Amino acid sequence: MIETEKGRAELSRFTIDLAIRVSLIAGVVWVSLVLLRPIMPLMVWAVILAVAVHPVFAVLRGRLRLRRGLAATIVSLVLLALLLLPVVMLAISAIDTLDGYARLLAEGGHLLPSPPESIREWPMIGQRLHDLWTHANEDVRPLLTGHVAQVASVGRWMGGIAAGVTLEILQFTAAIIVAGVLLAYAETLTDVVRDLADRVADARGRRFLDITGSTIRNVSQGVIGIALLQSALLGIGMLVAGVPFAGALTFACLVLAIVQVGPNIVMIPVIIWAWFSLPTLTAAIFTAYSAPLLLIDNVLRPIVMARGLQTPMVIILAGVICGTLAGGLIGLFIGPVVLAVFYELVTAWVVTGRHATEMP
Repeated sequence: MIETEKGRAELSRFTIDLAIRVSLIAGVVWVSLVLLRPIMPLMVWAVILAVAVHPVFAVLRGRLRLRRGLAATIVSLVLLALLLLPVVMLAISAIDTLDGYARLLAEGGHLLPSPPESIREWPMIGQRLHDLWTHANEDVRPLLTGHVAQVASVGRWMGGIAAGVTLEILQFTAAIIVAGVLLAYAETLTDVVRDLADRVADARGRRFLDITGSTIRNVSQGVIGIALLQSALLGIGMLVAGVPFAGALTFACLVLAIVQVGPNIVMIPVIIWAWFSLPTLTAAIFTAYSAPLLLIDNVLRPIVMARGLQTPMVIILAGVICGTLAGGLIGLFIGPVVLAVFYELVTAWVVTGRHATEMP
């Protein structure tokens, strides 16, 4: 009886102590997350960037024998250049184009080409569209004056987009700087994360960590890298062909390629415009140059993303698409990582169960 009461008392004390410890740990974790919530997106981006460019950092450290601080600084400066140079070029292109249109409008010039006569034959809206286009081509100022509210609404909408893009650029800039700091202490942080992974998931902890790193690097190369290549080539073609707002259109192509929509919805109208506004030979060359580029991501992205991964390609693509829809650009990386780890867990669980049933 005494032993039973003593055992119950010890069990009660253990339960109370465990509940208090768990509550304290949960409270500390919750307060820490609340404090870090304002900078959480920045830190997530910094970790993603650090993992994505770590092979470059390792090359600088191993082959060039650079100190880790210097190697991290070089990588950060290159990332900042890749981020800021296109933004500066886009801003300069937009300002120059708008300034040219403003001068042309002040001088009473034609902002739009003459409408093709074939538009008249379009059902229902053909004649009205042709008349509206003709009036706008002759003098666009009365058209703008008669739609001041709509123009102001479009201006506010574009201003909101510009403000959001500026905020995102500033966040990416800060994330690149933080990623450089993480790279400078990469060896120490890697050991800490590996020990934590071993503690959480035992023998499979490092396996999950390797899957996470490989997935982030492959997604960054297969999605971001291919999108940069595709949009840059399309932008060069538009600049050479003399397409108005080439910088803004290139940026739109980049964003649409990253979020897996594709630049087709921008480039197909541009190609159609080229056949109406440019000389036939120029339009034909521009079309022959741009059309293959619209398909390049369908060929290169699966090859790059599947390289070195044992996770099926359909899992990675599902994670990219679903993650982007659920969490935006950050979800683009988190989605495939979560699904890849989930796939690994399910596979290990199925294999373990199979082995257990096969045992005598």
